[in-house]
Amino acid sequence: MKNYIELGTGQLDLMLQITRSNPVSLLKIMKENLKVEAKVLDNSSRYILENLDICKCISDDEHIFEEFFDLMDIVTQSSDLDALFVNKLYRRSMKEFNISRNGNSSAVQSELHLSTSIPHIFCSFEHFRGLLPLECFEVLKESPSVLNLYMLIEGLLMLPYFSQEGLTPKMICEIEETRRQRSWSRISPDFFEHSHPFFKTILASITKHSKDLISNDESIQRCGTVICPDKIERMSFRLKDLFLTPLSFYFYLEHPKTNHSCDLPGHCGFLLKSRPEMKSGQPFKFTVDLCVDEEEYPNGLHIHSEFVKAEKIHLVPLCSTIDGSQYFHASITWNEHGISRAFSDENSFPWWELGMSELDPFMDVFLTAFVTF
Repeated sequence: MKNYIELGTGQLDLMLQITRSNPVSLLKIMKENLKVEAKVLDNSSRYILENLDICKCISDDEHIFEEFFDLMDIVTQSSDLDALFVNKLYRRSMKEFNISRNGNSSAVQSELHLSTSIPHIFCSFEHFRGLLPLECFEVLKESPSVLNLYMLIEGLLMLPYFSQEGLTPKMICEIEETRRQRSWSRISPDFFEHSHPFFKTILASITKHSKDLISNDESIQRCGTVICPDKIERMSFRLKDLFLTPLSFYFYLEHPKTNHSCDLPGHCGFLLKSRPEMKSGQPFKFTVDLCVDEEEYPNGLHIHSEFVKAEKIHLVPLCSTIDGSQYFHASITWNEHGISRAFSDENSFPWWELGMSELDPFMDVFLTAFVTF
């Protein structure tokens, strides 16, 4: 098979048929050929890629799929036509994979409601490889991984083009239509009022042109209290502890759907638990889960789990700066690797690259939650 470049169409069809149950094996062969020959888009390779079940490759071994397209990106840099072919193939494959994975929408929704994991998209820029800004915009609107309006807006904030240029009135109208079609709640104006200066342009364009995205009545912002391992409770915590220490956060929330008629003693609210991946040797990766076990709740706090759902909670760190209180958008939900980079400045002070921001790991931050109804 390694000499497939010299094969005719009939023989290539036979090779595709033989590897139909394990298309990743063929992708691996092409990947090795790419490393040796430093070229992949000869006629035979194009034919294979156009007829290979790439969706199954993604499902069976997404790591090999990503490695293969990383190599293709490098090899095709000198040819606009080849680069366009790779770009279209990648986009089409990911779109078909997402459609097949989420074909049964009712089943997907059922799984989402049973999930206790706060939405945490492993995205970074890989999902937008080679896409033009408007193409990124379309992908974000359609993505089944984007579960609420906060996530969509932060996805746009993550892309430099929109952060610098803002959104056109037409694009904002499309976001409003997406919100209605997907039955998303509107977002709190507080989300915009304490944003990082880098995001002012895009948020200002939304505030100016939107008539159906912002509301005080469909989302509540709450600031959590952290329960440290020594059981001491604090409002703020050091940023580094979110990625190095298992923490619990409790939030007071009288959910509107209780109609202010809760007869249970104590306060309504919810408990979140952050868990660094210590066992994997990658502590900077982490998950945040909604706790639904009442026995783990602090005294005097209870959850209405029929109303408070993980997919309706959006987390954003908040800190005090010389410019006042400031949210660090696109730092948790859209953060693939936790701490992307650790480095020191010219004075040897440590800094972390967290999502779109460079932050002092020893700074005090608050964990805020935007809860939609």
